[in-house]
Amino acid sequence: MRMMGFGRDDKMMETPDMPIPAIEEPKAPVKSMVRVEFDDAGYKLTYFNDRFDLKPGDRVFVSGKLAGKVGVVCSVTTRFHAKLSDYERVIALAQTPVHGTYKPVADKMLSYDGNALSPEAFRAWVLPPAEPSEDPDDEVIYGDGFVIPLDDPHNAEDVDHAVFERALEYCRSGKIGYVSVRNGVGRAYVEGNQWYELEFRLRDNRIEEAYCGCPYAGLCKHLLAVSITLSVFAGHGDLDLTRDFVLIDTDRFYAMIKQNDQTVTV
Repeated sequence: MRMMGFGRDDKMMETPDMPIPAIEEPKAPVKSMVRVEFDDAGYKLTYFNDRFDLKPGDRVFVSGKLAGKVGVVCSVTTRFHAKLSDYERVIALAQTPVHGTYKPVADKMLSYDGNALSPEAFRAWVLPPAEPSEDPDDEVIYGDGFVIPLDDPHNAEDVDHAVFERALEYCRSGKIGYVSVRNGVGRAYVEGNQWYELEFRLRDNRIEEAYCGCPYAGLCKHLLAVSITLSVFAGHGDLDLTRDFVLIDTDRFYAMIKQNDQTVTV
C-alpha cells in the first residue's frame, strides 16, 4: 500500500499522556433571546431559548432554515417581550465535555481509556439531535456491507481508484474527525459536504460490515479514509488494533477543551 503523510512530528509523539479533568454539571435553563452567528450564512439571527443557560461563545443548533448548522452565540438577553411564533428556537448545545486520558499521534489524539469520548458525545459536537423521518422513501437501505483489509486498503475488492485518491486527500486535510472501536464495533465521523456517520466491525485486521451515511452507493471515500488512517497508524506502531480505542482530530479535540473551559495537563 502507498503510504501517505499525516504531518507526523517526532517531538510531538514524545508528549506524555494528557489526563482530562471532569467539569461541572450543566446549569438550569434560563429563558433568553440570543443572537447567533453562522459562518456559512454570513449573518446573525435572533432565537428564543428556554432549554439552556447560554452565554456568548456557546455553540448551538437551532430550528428553522439553518437547522443542522452549528452557530455561535454572540449575545444573550433576558430582557425581552416577543411573540413566540415569530422566532425559531435553540434546540441543542454543540458542547461536549471531554473525559479520559489521551496522547498525540500525528494529527489525532489517541486514547485507550474506557472513559474516553463516546461516539454519541462526539456526534453532539457536530450534528443536531437526530429526528426520525416520516417519509417512507427516505429509509436507508443496506446490503451486505463492505470489507476492507487494513494491511492493504488500496486493494479492497470494491475500490474505485479515483475514489481512493480522494480518500487520501481527506486523510491529509484532517477530515476524519473521530474514530472509535469498542468490543469490535466501530463508529466514525468524517466531514464532507456535511458530517457523515460510519459504522463497521473490526475483525482480524479487517474492516467488515462497513456502512456510511453518505449518498454514494459504492465503497465511498469516507470509509476508505477511515481505513487508510487505521492502516497507517497501525503500520507505524502508533495504534494497537487489538485494543478498544478512540481517535479524535487534534484541532477538534482542543476546540472541545476550550469550549468547555477545561484544562489539559501535559
